[in-house]
Formats: sequence, structure tokens, C-alpha cells
Amino acid sequence: MTQISLEQDTYLDQIADAICRRGLRLPTLIALDAGRPLAFLGGQFLWLSQPALSLFLPDQEIRQAAQLLENPDALAALTARLEAR
Repeated sequence: MTQISLEQDTYLDQIADAICRRGLRLPTLIALDAGRPLAFLGGQFLWLSQPALSLFLPDQEIRQAAQLLENPDALAALTARLEAR
């Protein structure tokens, strides 16, 4: 089983806060539940498109998002954080 690093834990808190601030908690929970089987492919897509995306976003944000999508434990932790709010 994959562990969640301290860096990912902090990133999950930041993502959950941003989602809740924007009022997107429920749509995000639905998307996380429906897209769970495709999350790994989404992470791979981010790695593949990182050179183009880095023109608009910092490399660290792209890397963290890709690692989040590739880690089922991190997705479960994000879902739990959103459900708790």
C-alpha cells in the first residue's frame, strides 16, 4: 500500500481548502468518485503534457497534481477531507 508523504499531506490540505473556498466541494466529490478508475491515466497525462503546461503553471504544481492522481491513498485522503467539511 502506498503511503502519503508529509508534502502530499500538506498539498491535500491546500487543495481541499481551495475547493471548499470556491464552493466546489460537492462537484469535486462526484468527480473523484466517478473518475477514480481513470485517475492514474490523468496523472500520466499530466506527466506527458508537463512541458506545455509549465508555460502556464509552476513545475511543482504539475508534479504534485500528477503524484496525487497516481496515488489511490492520496485520492482517498482528499475525498475524506472533503467529506469531513
